[in-house]
Amino acid sequence: MRISLRALSGNRSLQAASLLLPIILLPGAAVSQQVVTCPGLPGHYVILKNQPYALCAGAQAVNFNEITYANCARLKGNSISLQQNFPSAPGHDDPGDIATVNEGAPSRGGYIVSTYSAPAGATDPAGDLAVYECERGGSYAQCDGGLCFTSTKGGNAPLWGPVSNSQIVCSCPIQTSAIPFTVMGPKPCPTTAAEYDAVCGSNVSQANNGATIFIGSPVNGWGILAACLLGQTQPVPINTCTRPAQ
Repeated sequence: MRISLRALSGNRSLQAASLLLPIILLPGAAVSQQVVTCPGLPGHYVILKNQPYALCAGAQAVNFNEITYANCARLKGNSISLQQNFPSAPGHDDPGDIATVNEGAPSRGGYIVSTYSAPAGATDPAGDLAVYECERGGSYAQCDGGLCFTSTKGGNAPLWGPVSNSQIVCSCPIQTSAIPFTVMGPKPCPTTAAEYDAVCGSNVSQANNGATIFIGSPVNGWGILAACLLGQTQPVPINTCTRPAQ
């Protein structure tokens, strides 16, 4: 989720970067927005319609100086994110939210925003992604609202490796928590508890430069957000992995 998802916490990305409510036009915004509330999840969400976005759910991120950098899919279409309102930008009088930040991207600044749609690999039972319930805590990358830089496509940096023209690198704060959370990780599922815990970042913190961290969320809202995006009332089925006993 914020999967790329966040229900969910503040965003420090600039340090490095179902009730359907009526369609509204925010003051100063040039695009109409559909604001939704998603059952079981706090806050209001915005559906970003026909905009470019980065899908980080299912990606891996690399930690560097307490910020992770995720190699995400570069897409265009409908996606969803926490509303993330802001009063105004320096030199401007109009307030906005994540949709107005992303409006006109990437030509207006060389970046796009990380938001969420359900990856095909997580909704297909034969897919290569699944949600992990990290009951024992650990660390994850919080990518919802993260800024992603178009200059990274087609590159091969030492920190995050090769980036194809259909990918983009996004900056996402790392969250370390003893409270249970979820991440979207690889499938097939691990066969040992140690492998499962590694996906949950059980031995990783902000101090571990170069560590691989998966994209996560404080709550298991992946299927709920996917349903909100599609205007459905029932959560979209998402593959899950269960922690082995040993």
